[in-house]
Amino acid sequence: MPVRLFPWLWPMLLAAVISMIPFKSAAARTEAEIIDVRTAQEDSALKVSFAVRNCFTPEMEKAILSGVVTTFRFLVVLEKPGPPLFAEKIVDVSFEHAIRYDRLRNEFVVTQQEHRQKVLTSGDLEEAKSWMSTVQDLSLIPLWRLRKGETYQLALKAELSKVRLPLFFRYIFFFVSLWDFETSWNKTPLTM
Repeated sequence: MPVRLFPWLWPMLLAAVISMIPFKSAAARTEAEIIDVRTAQEDSALKVSFAVRNCFTPEMEKAILSGVVTTFRFLVVLEKPGPPLFAEKIVDVSFEHAIRYDRLRNEFVVTQQEHRQKVLTSGDLEEAKSWMSTVQDLSLIPLWRLRKGETYQLALKAELSKVRLPLFFRYIFFFVSLWDFETSWNKTPLTM
């Protein structure tokens, strides 16, 4: 009986249910991931290099071009594997890469913390994105601290640091939450 009294109610309820289903854009469906992990034993230290794929969205690029500073945070863990309570963390570091667009000079400024606050500048967005998403020759640990013949596990992760916008920009860039990315842990066994 109630269905006949309110025939317009069912389409409205169906629309409400559909609107609650999470929507993911094509860019959000492509997840960021750590790729090209390489280790080297140079200058009496263990060095690691890697890159992050699919970490920039078109919305993020627009915001960067509008002057929003964007920061990626990288986590690197080296541990001696074992049972959960007996695994030994040898190295646990985090560092950031930040990009900002200088409109007056028409160039991108990228800061890399792991290389003593190295500052790189370029007028090319693609080059700046490459600097943001690539870690080269990160000196992780002196080789004398690692035992020959032992197996270790290198775990890498990248994430977008939470964006802190001035109050005015919060209204313009309401889609900032769509930027969020976080890779899963990339775990690589390593034998010395």
